[in-house]
Amino acid sequence: MKKMVLFLVFVLTLTACKKETDIKPTPALADKFAGSYQLNSFRFTGGGTELDLPTLPVSGNGQSVSGAVTLVKVAGAKLALELVIKATGANDYKLQLENLEVKQIGAEYGLFSNNQRIADVDGTALIFNVSETDPTTKETIAVAFVARR
Repeated sequence: MKKMVLFLVFVLTLTACKKETDIKPTPALADKFAGSYQLNSFRFTGGGTELDLPTLPVSGNGQSVSGAVTLVKVAGAKLALELVIKATGANDYKLQLENLEVKQIGAEYGLFSNNQRIADVDGTALIFNVSETDPTTKETIAVAFVARR
């Protein structure tokens, strides 16, 4: 759990400045992609911990794991993302990201945090994939998931 919190801190402090000249924020795009998505897969690696759930929801032996992602329009082309993973007998895990910007790149759409593309979205699916390396410890933490409406 501490590794996931550490990852959240990394994501919230991303400072990448990758510039793409054909990126255009459009306020109406936030409306198009806002809504609820069911988590279909989830992967986390970091600090010697690896969690790979290639198919969700999953259940067996009286245990179940499921999840959901909600995109909420904040203002203009900005969205907030909340990921919630539920597991039998455990506290819900929540990851919240604020001020994500929806941008169109050619025929594709992406979610950006501080000009770094962290997800692709098309109205029916959300594909999230972020990895970050701590410059002092050289530890890489990665989170990836797929969610569908």
